[in-house]
Amino acid sequence: MGIQKFILFVLVAGLFGLITACNPQTKLLKQARIQSNNGMYEDAANLYYNILLDDGKNKEARAELKNNGQKVIADKFAKFSKLVIEDRIEEALKTYKFAQQYTQNAAKVGVVLEWPHEYDEVYNDIKAEYTQTQYDIAVGLIQNRKYEAAEKVFDRIALYDSSYKDVSVLRLNTVLEPLYTKATEQYNNKQFKDAYYSFNKIAQIDEQYKDALKMRTAALQQATAVVGVLPLQVNTKISYNLPNIADAIADLLGQQQSGYVKIANVQALHRDLDNRGFSSFKNVNQATEAGKSLDLGYVVLLQLDSFVYTKQPKQTVEREGYEAFTESILNPYTKTYSSISKFKKVNYTDNTEGQQVQLVLKVSLIQVSSGEVLLNESINVLKKDELHAAKFSGNANNLYPNLPDGNYLPQVSKEWRDMFTNPRKSLLSVNDLLHQAFNEANSKVVNFVQPKLK
Repeated sequence: MGIQKFILFVLVAGLFGLITACNPQTKLLKQARIQSNNGMYEDAANLYYNILLDDGKNKEARAELKNNGQKVIADKFAKFSKLVIEDRIEEALKTYKFAQQYTQNAAKVGVVLEWPHEYDEVYNDIKAEYTQTQYDIAVGLIQNRKYEAAEKVFDRIALYDSSYKDVSVLRLNTVLEPLYTKATEQYNNKQFKDAYYSFNKIAQIDEQYKDALKMRTAALQQATAVVGVLPLQVNTKISYNLPNIADAIADLLGQQQSGYVKIANVQALHRDLDNRGFSSFKNVNQATEAGKSLDLGYVVLLQLDSFVYTKQPKQTVEREGYEAFTESILNPYTKTYSSISKFKKVNYTDNTEGQQVQLVLKVSLIQVSSGEVLLNESINVLKKDELHAAKFSGNANNLYPNLPDGNYLPQVSKEWRDMFTNPRKSLLSVNDLLHQAFNEANSKVVNFVQPKLK
C-alpha cells in the first residue's frame, strides 16, 4: 500500500470511529443496557422507547423495550394488588391507568406488551365502587350548593369513567344522564340489584327524570328472588300428627329476609303446587321443576328421614349424692373451736319416668334457575322430657350431686333441688314435645339457609 493510500485509510477509519462515538443512539443504547442490568427497568424502557421514536427499525431497542417493558407492567400490577388490599382505591386506579397508557405507548412504536387480563375484573369492581362513592359525594355537594367542589369531584370520576367527562353541575341532566345510561346497561345485563341502586339514586335526586321511577320498580322486581318452602316430605314411618314446619320455617325466614329476598306464602304456594300436579318431591330435580313452574328463585326442600319417639316407664333408681355436715375442731393454741364442712357419700332414691323424640331432618336449598344445590344438610335433634321425684332420709337441703371443687360448696341447679322439694307432676304431652323438637330443628334450618340467600 502506498503512503498516500495508507494516510487516506487512516483518515477514513478515524472519521468513522468519531461518527460512531458521537451517534446518540449508540450512547442511549449503552445507557439503557446499564439501567437494565441495574434492575432499573422503567428507566431502561424509556431509553429504548426514545430510540424507537427516532429509529423504529432498531432491533435491539425493540427487543429490549419488550423485555424491560414487560417487567415494568409486572411491577405496576404487583403495586396495584397491594394498593387494592390496603384499600387505597384511588391510587390503585391511577396505577392501573398508568399501566394501560404505558402499554398503549409501547404499541405506538410497534412493541406489543402482554396484558394481564386477570386484573381487569378487579379493576372494574373498584372503579364501579369508586365512581359510586365519588358520585354520592358530588351530589351531596350540589345539594349544599358547593358547585365548584362538585365539579372537581366529577373531574376525578371522568379520569376513570369517560361517560362523566361532559358533566356540568349547572345542568342537572348532565349529572343524571351518565348514571341513567349506566343503570340501563345494568338492567339490560341482568344486573338487577345494581340497576335498582342506580335508578334509586336518580329518583332521589329527581323523581321526574325520564322513567327512573318505573325502571326502579322493575329492577327491584327482577332483583327480588322469591323463596318457596316446599311441603315436608316424610321418608319414615310415623304415627303422630306433625306440626306444619314449612309454615314455621317460612315465618322465621321472613323475619330475617333481606331487601332482595321475598318468602312465598306457604299455603298459597302449596295450593298452587297441588293445582299443577306437584304433590311429592322425591329428589332435587323434582323440587327444581316445581320451582320453575312457579317462577321461584329458590326452593327449600325438607325431608324427614328419621323419627323415633321413645317412652321410658316409671322406675325407682338408687343414686349417689354427697351430704354436707359440720364438724367442730379444737384449736390447741387458742382453746377455741372452729367449724368446718365435710361431705360423706350417701344414697337417695329417684322415682323417674321420661320420654324423648329423636329426629333427622334433611334440608336442601336449590337455586331454581341453575338447579344448583347451594345447601344440603342433615339436622339431628334429640329432645328429652324427664320426671324426677327424689327422696332422701336426711335433710335434702344438705345434699349435693358432686363434691366441692376448692373451698366452695358445689353448684346446684334449681331443677336438681326441685326433685326433692317440688317435683314436676306430669310429663309434657306428646304434641308439646314434638313442637319443642321441631322448633329446634326449624331454627337450625333457618341458620343454615339464611346466609345462602342473596
